Amino acid sequence: MRLFSYFSCCFFSLALSMGQHQRSVEEILPTRQVHLDFHTSEQIQNIGSQFDKKQFQSALIQGKINQINLFSKGHHGYSYYPTKVGTMHPNLDFDLLGAQLEACHEIGVKAPFYFAVGWSVLDAEQHPEWVMKDVEGSPLSINIDYGAKPEDKRPHYSWESLDPTPGGPYHDFLLKNVEEICKRYDDLDGFWFDIYHIKHASYTSYSKKRMQDQGIDLSDTAAVEKNYALALKKHMSELRGLVHSYHPEATVFFNQATHLTKKSIFEESLYEMNTHAELEDLPTTWGGYDKLPLEAKFHLGKNTPVVAMSGKFHKAWGEFGGFKHADAIKFEAATMISFGASCNFGDQLHPEGKMDIETYRNIGEAYAYVEKIEDYGPGGKPISNLGVWLSLIPESDYGIVKMLLQLHRDFIVANSNNLDELDLIVLPSQKILDSKDAKRLQKWVLEGGKLIVFEKGGMLVDSDKFGIDLGTQFVSNSPFDFDFTIVNAEVGKEIVRTPYVNYTSGIRTKLTTGMPLAMIREPYFNRTYKSYSSHRETPYRTSNSIYPAVVQQQNTLFFAHPIDQLYFNHGMRIHRQLFENAITQLEYKPLLKVNHLPSAGKVSLLHQQNKKRFVVHLLYSPPLLRADNVEVIEDFIELRNVGLELQLDRPIRNIYQIPDGSSLDFEIKNGVIKIKVPPFTMHTAIVLEY
Repeated sequence: MRLFSYFSCCFFSLALSMGQHQRSVEEILPTRQVHLDFHTSEQIQNIGSQFDKKQFQSALIQGKINQINLFSKGHHGYSYYPTKVGTMHPNLDFDLLGAQLEACHEIGVKAPFYFAVGWSVLDAEQHPEWVMKDVEGSPLSINIDYGAKPEDKRPHYSWESLDPTPGGPYHDFLLKNVEEICKRYDDLDGFWFDIYHIKHASYTSYSKKRMQDQGIDLSDTAAVEKNYALALKKHMSELRGLVHSYHPEATVFFNQATHLTKKSIFEESLYEMNTHAELEDLPTTWGGYDKLPLEAKFHLGKNTPVVAMSGKFHKAWGEFGGFKHADAIKFEAATMISFGASCNFGDQLHPEGKMDIETYRNIGEAYAYVEKIEDYGPGGKPISNLGVWLSLIPESDYGIVKMLLQLHRDFIVANSNNLDELDLIVLPSQKILDSKDAKRLQKWVLEGGKLIVFEKGGMLVDSDKFGIDLGTQFVSNSPFDFDFTIVNAEVGKEIVRTPYVNYTSGIRTKLTTGMPLAMIREPYFNRTYKSYSSHRETPYRTSNSIYPAVVQQQNTLFFAHPIDQLYFNHGMRIHRQLFENAITQLEYKPLLKVNHLPSAGKVSLLHQQNKKRFVVHLLYSPPLLRADNVEVIEDFIELRNVGLELQLDRPIRNIYQIPDGSSLDFEIKNGVIKIKVPPFTMHTAIVLEY
């Protein structure tokens, strides 16, 4: 069979050959997408009975959709087409997938196929040996109580988790299932493979055999997790290779491999198996509205086109009857375009197959606006001379990102390969530098690069020594749970001159050649049952400690405290202001400066090189906390008096505003382009052609 001869080739050769199919950031993916969930129980009758081609097409047209992900197989384990490999839904009597595909292509809408991998109830019931196991051999699941009675309430999002790694029968079953689909549909657009984030490791019999054959110590958690991630990467590579053997131009995406987390699934670069990056999110409840910018910048920096995903839902993916207001969808869509991504909003189809027109009316309102601006986002790359070095620890990375977004300091993701593009780099408060990166950064600093380092960010990963000369050396961790900072005038703008609290203490360092710009003031004692004073933190002593809080060494600034984590967890404006003062102290000159934009506004500078233009996107609608852990977009307020100042590396011949296209006056003084932005509501962009 073609399947087995194809997969006799080695993983390494396959990975190399896949490069020819990789998309580049200049390739524009469909910009107005929908992800159509369809996880449907066998206890529901009349599956697809109300599907009507014209009604389906009418919804897509009203929603202004140019791509929709259709379901070939859902979490219940059933297929929605006649299958000889899997099991067609018992209450479906026609090829629903094929009918939907035909309806889409008839009106020029692309339609990749969704395929559930990690969760499949039917497969788990029929083959319990395919279910992931923990080290003790017990099944790994999500929110399942194996002792529950049939009438007990079942939690949301409760599924058994399957192990798809090569060497196991489930992997082989998936290959046969996917090959069947590839053969059945000549006009297949792509695949969207789901659920790879569920567990970090598996101890099924075949995963254990693989690890034993490779000499992996099963008691070494880190080694086991890395081995499992690499096995998943091989599984993904074989699936992608199979799809491209039949449909070379098809898109292939494996969900959850794109999120920036310190987990093996990301650290082993499983995102490389995708033809493009899709960033599944639901900002109302999944981490908020500051998550997309960093993830989009990372993948666009890898020259990978990006699709940003949210949902029409209010609280959770797949909820029936949950709706965002059309305004919120419009703002989210404008944000996606602003950060260089195509748009995708999730929906879930009713089991009987009739599209909800109200959903597509809401989405259509947003996509009507996207049609006006989509030419000015995807295909562009973020540019900045300020870089954030990632730790993959959310409290650190997103603490920095939140401060920069609120200060309207646009940024890109820094690494050892793009130092020549950057004038300022921020290191998060985690040990992230190996000796090679430390040497590169030290050389970059000596050549004029400006560096801000939070707490242990300048240390080598395997020691308590700084890998970069910061004018101070590590002494010890603080014995206190918290401490206080008192600042000097150099970094004291808009900061109280009395000691302010840090809810996490800083490390103790000893000055060498650096200049202190702030000092640590320590408390009398930690709060314990033996020693305590008042309600919370113990008061500070009346004299400074000998330990600096901020140290300047020429063009580096070191912070003894994890300012990034402090801001992420506590949101105290003083910490953000101190960060801003540090940037000013280093005399950093940004490519883009924004004046008079409220802190909740966002800014994004994109370079569309093939169109010979820069685009500055401006957004404003503050997320409002309307319930516990639920953020809502509601208020669109007209903004006036916003100004831009840009220092670009080429002469600009024309400047205009979108979406209305009106030309703008500008002045150039000492190489700085100054623009007054006309009044706008929610979103606008300024286009600079060269």
